[in-house]
Amino acid sequence: MGWTPRISHSTTRLLPENSSSLMICPLCHDEIETTTKIRRRRIAYVASGIVLITTCGMGCWMIPCILDCFNEIHHSCPVCKATLAIVPQQDQSWPT
Repeated sequence: MGWTPRISHSTTRLLPENSSSLMICPLCHDEIETTTKIRRRRIAYVASGIVLITTCGMGCWMIPCILDCFNEIHHSCPVCKATLAIVPQQDQSWPT
């Protein structure tokens, strides 16, 4: 019908490590460098509870909170504070 679909330039690959990405925010349309925060996923708290119950309160329940595989990285826009992506953190402590 004579129209072409609009190409979005805001979809850049967010790195799965704790580093910011340059991109155009899809909400405020500013060129930004994303801010990152590392947060624990809910599965870390569930795993800690299970380990706490099975080990009768020994210090092993803290292991899921220490491992990187239970973390996720939140990328957000510093201008409009919108969450742009949530990326699971790669486990750096085990050899691949």
